[in-house]
Amino acid sequence: MNQGQILFRNHDGFFHYVYGVPKNAKTLLNICRKNSHDLDRILSDVDLDTLVRLPGSYNEVGERGEADIAFKAHILNGGEINVGILMEHKSKRKKNVLNQVGRYALRVIMDHDDEIFSWIPTKAVIIYNGPTEWDPLAEFRKKARAKFQGNELPFECVLVNLANIDESVCLESDTPSAAIGAIAMKYAFNPEGFKAVIPIVEKMLQKMPSDEQTTLIEKIILYLGEYIDEFAVEELQMAWKSIGQRMGFVSAGDARRAAEKEGRRDGFKKGHAEGHAEGRAEGRAEGRTEGHAEGLTEGQNNAFDAMRKIGIPEEKIQEAKALLKS
Repeated sequence: MNQGQILFRNHDGFFHYVYGVPKNAKTLLNICRKNSHDLDRILSDVDLDTLVRLPGSYNEVGERGEADIAFKAHILNGGEINVGILMEHKSKRKKNVLNQVGRYALRVIMDHDDEIFSWIPTKAVIIYNGPTEWDPLAEFRKKARAKFQGNELPFECVLVNLANIDESVCLESDTPSAAIGAIAMKYAFNPEGFKAVIPIVEKMLQKMPSDEQTTLIEKIILYLGEYIDEFAVEELQMAWKSIGQRMGFVSAGDARRAAEKEGRRDGFKKGHAEGHAEGRAEGRAEGRTEGHAEGLTEGQNNAFDAMRKIGIPEEKIQEAKALLKS
């Protein structure tokens, strides 16, 4: 199922579910920084082990709805000095993304308990997993940098394209749910690529408790299933099922899916039989009606032929036909 006429589920729901958890956000950032010098640079002074999810008293995102996920964290060797980490997810190109991120980074992440200066310096990371190449920062440098006299944006901002993450780095992660989420989003618009990495996903799934496996797979299917197509989803489910069989568990999701499949099979059989019976009945009724009409016509034609043989004028025969039709 590609980007067709179906109602799209936004990838943001999956992103929120997985990476709203600080340890998962840390894992995603560490996976991405392996292939992004800019991300590694802006995170070099951040203690990611101290990530704390916002909202709270530090931001107004609930009211504005302008950002995906925000955290605060301590600066390395900086004691209680905080920095904001904004993770803004996009699965398609958006012209005003820097305005959106800028409003959040410059005005929203705040420590309202700080009486001297309430704004927290924020590092923004745009996480992109769309089907085409995109770099809004390059577009900014080309078209709008003159607004800042040749300088960069007035806040730190980096774009990370999940197309560039390394599956081997994901495989080594000690937070498999976050690593699997990154791979699923990387290949969300590439069914063949997703099917090719399912063996890697299976290895990572084996590191997770069964209930966490169940929930994560169901979230992937819920939010990304319509993009990665039904065959890739089926292979993912088969890999997951094989793990369950080896571990000797059957989840509630397994039981539900089995019941649904059985119900569809029974429903098909019943519907087929009923439809076949109805078709026979309708066929008999239609046959009787058509046969009666054809027989009547044939009888009338025979009668007219007989009238001609005994010499009745043709004009009288046509008058008889007209009377029968009226």
